[in-house]
Amino acid sequence: MHTDPSTVVDLDGPRGLPGLGNLLGFARGGTPHRALYRWHERYGPTYRMRLPGVTAVVTSAPAIIRTVLRDRPEMFRRGQFVSDLIDELGGYGLFSAEGEDWRRLRRVATRGLSTRYLRQSFGTILRSAGRLTDRWGAAAARGERIDVLEDLTRYTLEVAVGVTMNHDLGASGGADGDLRLPLVFETLRRRLNSPVPYWRYVRLPADRRADAAIAQARALILDRYAEARDLMAAGGEPHDYLTALAKADGDGEDPLGEDDVVGSVLTMIVAGEEPTAAAAAWALHYLATHPEAQQRVRAETAAVFGPDGAPGDFSMLARLPFAEAVVHEAIRLRPPSPFVIMQPLADTTVGDGDTRLHLERGTPIFVLQTYGSATDAARYPEPGAFRPQRWLAPNPEAESNAQPYVPFGSGPRFCPGRQLGLLEATLIVAMTCHAYTIEPDSSAGPVGERETFALLPTNLGVRLRPAPREPASAGPLPSGPAAGPSPDGNPL
Repeated sequence: MHTDPSTVVDLDGPRGLPGLGNLLGFARGGTPHRALYRWHERYGPTYRMRLPGVTAVVTSAPAIIRTVLRDRPEMFRRGQFVSDLIDELGGYGLFSAEGEDWRRLRRVATRGLSTRYLRQSFGTILRSAGRLTDRWGAAAARGERIDVLEDLTRYTLEVAVGVTMNHDLGASGGADGDLRLPLVFETLRRRLNSPVPYWRYVRLPADRRADAAIAQARALILDRYAEARDLMAAGGEPHDYLTALAKADGDGEDPLGEDDVVGSVLTMIVAGEEPTAAAAAWALHYLATHPEAQQRVRAETAAVFGPDGAPGDFSMLARLPFAEAVVHEAIRLRPPSPFVIMQPLADTTVGDGDTRLHLERGTPIFVLQTYGSATDAARYPEPGAFRPQRWLAPNPEAESNAQPYVPFGSGPRFCPGRQLGLLEATLIVAMTCHAYTIEPDSSAGPVGERETFALLPTNLGVRLRPAPREPASAGPLPSGPAAGPSPDGNPL
């Protein structure tokens, strides 16, 4: 027998300050997910949090999260504030689209990021990875400290631009090639952390520079799209994200306007750059402090790559289960997106049984989609320990009341770029361990974390030394791909 659902006013939660609510505690230290976790321990799996002008719900309750993620996009949308920021930067696309617009753009994105097209784009990804490891080799020869996140951000940006529109951002050899997209990311981070949306009333010099960078990117995207349309009209076959868009548009399957094309490409770049760089950076951080894991990756890559030091083709990555497991474990310990913010499109009740909550239209819901990875010792024994081998065997099935762990989301709107991000991070882990021994460098201070569009490391530096020619035995290696599920519970 169901009891009446709770309402937001029935929920317990931290006391706040007049006018500010819990904003200071939430934002303190630049790691809001840590505040949400602490309050979770005190107030339970579902509680309320007051922010200026609004009362939000924070939850890790499995029944509520299942409802919210399952019923998108009909009943729930992404939080308006973040979506508006993306839209204002010219990136209206799959990330922020809702309803029928989302369905249309999702169909196109799924085609453009399919295994077939990633296989065809593998040379582009490998080229960027090779540039990065060569740059690291030069730094290693000079004995320099390497700023891991800065270099990986450049790498993931280069890959995203190359895969989406077949443009070689690194060809000029500059820090950001002939595009100034890093200005866009800096603007997004600044606006995410701004207490007021000043840019809607006054444009600072940094905002005008970002506007110019977006205009430049828009011109390049549309120029490349015109070439893609001509290629498809001449009977060519799609080979990357942009030609997949042109094919769908030309066939009349999903007609696209200029804003659709620009927004879709920018969304893929913005949504993929920081989270992928963060995942790869955290993976290298854990490898630097776990030499036995490095040795195991090195032994694995020696057997697969041979003396070349890099995969000869896309299929070789499937033979690197431990390198992939390192990435999964880094994501589990430091998920790029510890929470997402949703809003109901109408008054609704979420959850089931005794875990039911009535929400009014527009109520922000902070969904703790990865809290379970830090607490569920049954599924993740010693949850605070770095143990990549846990991903080489099936995890115990999660009980229906277990805290969820879905770092890429789930339901209809799980992340379509998940496969590309895992590929990029696994490739860097494998190539780096094959060529170098990774050592931590704390000369800039201890490694910390800060949250912007993703959970990023701070002060993460390493030093590299040439790897031994004959890596130490790491014991027998699995002969096939990892048997365990990916972190979102779906097979790779």
